[in-house]
Amino acid sequence: MTPSTSLYGFPKPQKVPKEISSSNTLAFTSTLTPLISTAQKTSSGRPRPSKNRPNIFKTQKKTSNERNVQDVQNGSRYISNENKNVKRQKIEAVDEAILHRSKRKLEAKAKIYAQMKRGEIPENVETLVDFDQKWAEHQDAGSDSDLGAMSDDGQESLIEYEDEFGRARKGTRAEIEKIERQRKVALLSTEELGRMSARPAVPSKINYGDTVQSMAFSLDEPVAAKMEELAAKRDRSLTPPEMRHYEADKEVRTKGVGFYQFSKDEAVREEEMKALEKERLETQKRRKEREDKKKQRLIEIEERRKAIQEKRAIKQADSFLNNLDNELNALEPSK
Repeated sequence: MTPSTSLYGFPKPQKVPKEISSSNTLAFTSTLTPLISTAQKTSSGRPRPSKNRPNIFKTQKKTSNERNVQDVQNGSRYISNENKNVKRQKIEAVDEAILHRSKRKLEAKAKIYAQMKRGEIPENVETLVDFDQKWAEHQDAGSDSDLGAMSDDGQESLIEYEDEFGRARKGTRAEIEKIERQRKVALLSTEELGRMSARPAVPSKINYGDTVQSMAFSLDEPVAAKMEELAAKRDRSLTPPEMRHYEADKEVRTKGVGFYQFSKDEAVREEEMKALEKERLETQKRRKEREDKKKQRLIEIEERRKAIQEKRAIKQADSFLNNLDNELNALEPSK
């Protein structure tokens, strides 16, 4: 098979060049021209920023005229904003109660700040920051730096002390001295605030409610002397208490057989009590006599019993001897 023939032996057809029409040429030209123009304009690199972009770090200082112009512009803008706000407030009304409450809270805060500036805060107010303590710690920081450091071997002696709450604690000598200094500084600062304050401090000991105050007022010396003289002349004998007795008619219950109703008259009551006491003594006397008679009778009975036993024993012994004698006599003739 030759190159000029095909697989089946047929000759290959010869290639005939195609004729390009004018319409196809114009269409190709119109399509290629915009592609070439766009390819020249675009680039594959990153776009660079413009050199005319303003830099905030390279702004020049404004002159006085420029500042005046800027102030006028800002003022006109502020006035326009105020007008807008006024219109907005007219549209959206605010509750008067909320405004009044906010105003009162701000006034209370302003008073507290003014008192803090003047140093008129009482001691019982729980503020978030203790300025006196901070000042004392700042003063003691420099002087206690060498005292608070431990020795090289770390074996500093511990001393037992009592804190402000009465509890037993242990600490070094430097710590104890620091605590004592803090107490003194706090006491001095409190006294200084009390002297410098325009408003007097709140008393710490105030009695509220029904409280008996024996030393609420002080008497003058002559009045006190007269009262002592009258107290010395008065009768110091003990006043007898009021006689109060049991009243059976005020208690609703069934009384026992041995219940006795005393009279409400004191004289009659005394006589009744004496009669009862006499009857009691007589009863005890008769009871004792009866018990003595009973004991004496028991003794007599015991003596009679012993005598009867002795007689019985003698009688039994005599009968035994008689029987023995009879038996012996009966055995003798048989022998």
